[in-house]
Formats: sequence, structure tokens, C-alpha cells
Amino acid sequence: MRIIDGHLMMYWCFDVADEIDLGLLETNLGSQAEKALLSGTRIIPGYVQYRIPPLLLKLGKQKLNSGIEILAEMKIYEFGVITIRFTSKIEGELQSLVQLNRYVQESVEIRNLAIEWLNKTIEKIIPAAIRPTKSPESDWEDYVIFWIHGFDNMVDSNTLLKDYGDTISRILRAEEKLSSQEKEDALKYALSYYEDDLTLIDWSSAFVYDPQKTYDILDVVEFAVIQLLELRVYDSILDKAIENAYDDLAAQRKRKLKIVTISSVLSRLSRIKLDISDVIDRLENFLKLVGDLYLAKVYTAASNRFYLDRWKMAVRNKLNVIESLYAKEWERFQTSRMVVAEIAIVVLFIIDIILILFEVIKAK
Repeated sequence: MRIIDGHLMMYWCFDVADEIDLGLLETNLGSQAEKALLSGTRIIPGYVQYRIPPLLLKLGKQKLNSGIEILAEMKIYEFGVITIRFTSKIEGELQSLVQLNRYVQESVEIRNLAIEWLNKTIEKIIPAAIRPTKSPESDWEDYVIFWIHGFDNMVDSNTLLKDYGDTISRILRAEEKLSSQEKEDALKYALSYYEDDLTLIDWSSAFVYDPQKTYDILDVVEFAVIQLLELRVYDSILDKAIENAYDDLAAQRKRKLKIVTISSVLSRLSRIKLDISDVIDRLENFLKLVGDLYLAKVYTAASNRFYLDRWKMAVRNKLNVIESLYAKEWERFQTSRMVVAEIAIVVLFIIDIILILFEVIKAK
């Protein structure tokens, strides 16, 4: 089985800010940027679209040391994420994609190239960024999609899975040998809309047989990868926030509970909780797929493969920990203030009694 028409899609997603004003950025960039809209061949409702379409920038072509020629593009999302996408044409034996995927997964050159493009363009984005990330290149999610449009023989999705499922599973895992259990697991999330298309989603790569060359499936998988990045970033932020809060509060208790410092800790916890809750809500509402059942299935498959629900639960649980910690410390804070107020009242009452006694003695 030879591939006669196909593309290798390499994605590198970076969290660069809490939010990006795409209207301002589009004005600043002018003709350099265009809106990236969902497009497809299926009949779908008009509202199945990005809430705020990301901006697409064409960065240019270049050749890797391996001889692979790539087209570099950037997509900028309003919730503070940018994706560097490298596209390269692929042809040849289907089996050859196993080694190609291994090369891509292990390539330091490709990772450094993505970071290089990030650093080249970040200065254009910063003026429109709200609370930019200090080191956006330090955390990322990468993903590979083999986007195949045609083989040298006509093939439908059932035949492709039945006759070439073994090869595709090894492509997805970038391994020459796999156990039967791993092969079965790699092919677990298989979807088809027409008889001649097939989508297989795995943890680090996907195989999409798409003779009609539509981008919508790729865009939905990319969005799931972005969600994974954001949830990982927020999970890490919350870990640090909770750890720092415990340390700060423990230190202040040893110093007899300085009320001003405790108030600042509680204020910081409250701000982090509100900020992350707001960003997660915007992220979840960014793309609604309820009107396209097939794209919803693709997203669900990607979500299950990336364990997004577990990440969301972990983040929500940590937000609840912060809320609980905030409530308990606020109660302790209020109790401390009441104790101080009651002591002051008792002292004033005693002083008042002393003054009265003094006046009585003086009168005698």
C-alpha cells in the first residue's frame, strides 16, 4: 500500500498569556493575519463554529536537516494559546510512517524550530496580550497527525482497518513491534463518517484518512490538545498556589497571626481561583459541537484519549481546595478580629469601671 497524496501535520502548542485581544492583534498585524474558520463538507448548522475564530499567520517554508521541507504556520487563540503548525507532504509505503513518526517524536530539531518561531513572533503578540506568560517556551504540548488523502489502490475504511490496522497501530505508537493488546488499544478510537474515510486518535498522534481534504477534524483534535495543555498548566499553577498558601499561613500563625498578611494571602487565593475559573469556562465554551454529531464524536474520542475529564476533575478539585482553604482562613481571620474587638471592649469596660471607682473615691 503506497501513499500517493498525504501530509504530515506537526503541532506545537504554547501557553503565552491569560488572554489575547484578537481584535487589537488583527488591527496591528493587518494583512499578515486571517481568520481561521472551521470548514467541512458535511451539512452542519452555521452556529457550529469558533466563538471567536483564531488568527492564522503564514510563517514561511524551510528545510529540516533530514531533508524534509515544511510549511510553518501559527494560529493564535483568544484564551492565550498559540499553535505552531509544521506541514510536510508525504508519499511512499504506508509502513515507512512508523519510522517517520519515531523521528518526529524524538526530534530536538523540530522542537527547537517551534520555539524559534515562537520567539520570532512573540513580540508582535505581546501588545495584545493580557498577563503574558514569563517563559512561554518552557511548557508545551506537541502532537502529530498523519493526514492521508489517497493511496495507489482504492480502499474503504473497513478494508483499511482490517488489512492495515496492524501497520497503522504501529504508526500511531511509533513502534516496530507491539503486543496484541497495545495494537487493539491504539485502534480503539476509530471513527468514520463516509465509507472512504477513517479517523484514529491516539495519545501522541492520529491517523486521518480523508480523501476530501477537510480541515475540521484536524482542528477539533488540535483544540483537544490545546485543552490538555491548558489544564496541565492550570493544574501546576494551582499546586504552587496551594503549597505557597499553606506555607504562608503556617508561617504567619507562628508569628501570632498578623492580620494584614493573612488578608493578602486570602486575597491572592481568591484572585487565582476567579482567574482560572474564568479561563476554564471560556475554554469550554470556545467551541460548541452539539450541532455536528460526528465532530462531537471526534472531540469525545480525543478527550477520552487525553483523559481531559480527569484533568478537569483534578483542576476543579484543587479549585475547591482553594475555596475551602479561603473559607476556613477567612473564618479564622474573622474570629481573630472578633477576639481582638472583644478584648478591646473588656479593656475599655475595665478602664470605665476604674474611672468610676476613682471618681467615687475622689468624691468621698
